[in-house]
Amino acid sequence: MTGAESGRSGGLTLSQHEWVQWIPADSDTSFEDNIWTVVPADGVPLDRAAQAVRDVLLRHEGLRSLVARTAGTQLVEAVDERIGEAVAIADAAAPSDDGWRRVCFRVGEQWPARFVLFAEGRTVKRVGVVVDHVAIDPWGMGVLHNDLRQALKARATGHEPFGAELVEQPIDVAESEASPSGLAYQGRARDYWQERLDLIADTLAGRTPGTRPAAKPGAPVFRSARLYSPRAAQAAQSIAAATGVSAASTFLLAFGTAVCAAEQSAGVGLFAISANRTTLQSARSVRKATMTLPVLIRAEQGPIRPALADCAAQQLRGHRFANADPRVTERMCHEILGDHYETAVAYPRFSYLAAPFGTENGTPGRITFGEPRSLGARFMLTVAQHRRGARLDLEWSEESGWGALAADLLMRTENLVIQGAASL
Repeated sequence: MTGAESGRSGGLTLSQHEWVQWIPADSDTSFEDNIWTVVPADGVPLDRAAQAVRDVLLRHEGLRSLVARTAGTQLVEAVDERIGEAVAIADAAAPSDDGWRRVCFRVGEQWPARFVLFAEGRTVKRVGVVVDHVAIDPWGMGVLHNDLRQALKARATGHEPFGAELVEQPIDVAESEASPSGLAYQGRARDYWQERLDLIADTLAGRTPGTRPAAKPGAPVFRSARLYSPRAAQAAQSIAAATGVSAASTFLLAFGTAVCAAEQSAGVGLFAISANRTTLQSARSVRKATMTLPVLIRAEQGPIRPALADCAAQQLRGHRFANADPRVTERMCHEILGDHYETAVAYPRFSYLAAPFGTENGTPGRITFGEPRSLGARFMLTVAQHRRGARLDLEWSEESGWGALAADLLMRTENLVIQGAASL
């Protein structure tokens, strides 16, 4: 059965269940959680550009699936079923407008992807791509960007873009997760999470729980601040060269240490976002795979080398068990961490992206604050690193109290990375 002829149905992946758990259904601000990119087309004829889009839709089933949140199922539709709704043509010479990115997908009724062909006459200059987070993650958008680029080049010369290599599809992943081996993995993952959460709880024992942010219905409650730092990027690269530990671990350790200082805590339980891709087939897939893994950062660390090695070891081991059922781990967090969970010392998320798509940097050393949003993270730092600099994006709930700490948290994280490099 080919995607061009017919569709198939199945369950949601565990990563998609995490999306269902955290993202409101059919929100009028759901576009804030979209992931997007712009792919150069270099004057490919319009009909061949449209064929290239069809190629990537055929290759990746999740981009042409309908997601039933309540039922926990998804239906893959034939590639020509509603491709006309997924592809639009716009004037490449028109004034710049980000409206094409602000799509509130109704994922139970329409495909979670939109492609805009920006054309001059009958040739396409670039293709804007926007996808709902249920179907993609930052890694996946990198895959989609490259696949569409490859398809455009191939179609421009009259060739098929892809060979016979296998690409992981969401329905197949969901079936594997529900298999006997998948359920056995879940048992091992629960044991790992139990061990890590117990350590976090022990570290926080005796501390008076902080405030749990409460959302205000119908009002923008999430804030953000950004710091662009070439110095921190250079320092993280120097640490990686000297220790063999990734820049992601360096920024994670620095952020956790900064939170310990800001919250005057002996430790902090962070939840680092894992790419959660362990096979070549998963690395070629655009599907949403990201999950979180628990990491304990202590305020008292000693020299940077052993502290960094411990942080990296937690991440490395945690990646093996990141695909734990989020419905189970969420319950475990509440049971084991108690009133500390969802506060600043047992909840902050951390994400590290290399060469991200659809991002801008900023003025080095200057902190800028974003507009209020209706969707966002209660406590989260995202680091997007290029060769020339690192962009640190901090998000928090308006009720968390981090608004007064935001600048200090960003500057302290930057300084800890720079100081770490100087100490080696």
